[in-house]
Amino acid sequence: MRAALRTVRRWPVRILIFCIELYRTYVSPTRMPTCRFTPTCSEYAVDALRAHGVIRGLVLTVIRLAKCAPWHSGGWDPVPDRFAGSHSHEHSEDLPASDLPTATSHDPQVSVNEQRST
Repeated sequence: MRAALRTVRRWPVRILIFCIELYRTYVSPTRMPTCRFTPTCSEYAVDALRAHGVIRGLVLTVIRLAKCAPWHSGGWDPVPDRFAGSHSHEHSEDLPASDLPTATSHDPQVSVNEQRST
């Protein structure tokens, strides 16, 4: 019963991701590549929907699309972790140093060119 409920709850996410994939396949190739962010907005939307579900994933996607304007510099803007906030690094002392986030790889203030030079 739980598996069936989980499958039904994932339908909206799958439908939205399917629509995004249609856009990426048929519309995006006809346009000039102008995305100023990494990952692209469509990649971000798919990642946000998979990680956070329909409601929060759509909110994150709309916020990201609102940033896509001439007054924003762009750069590295990953989807936030599912459990971001006060609990995101609660057990970080248990993780190996290689698994901990670094300022250069996850800091949105660091430009893409600065990341490439490291």
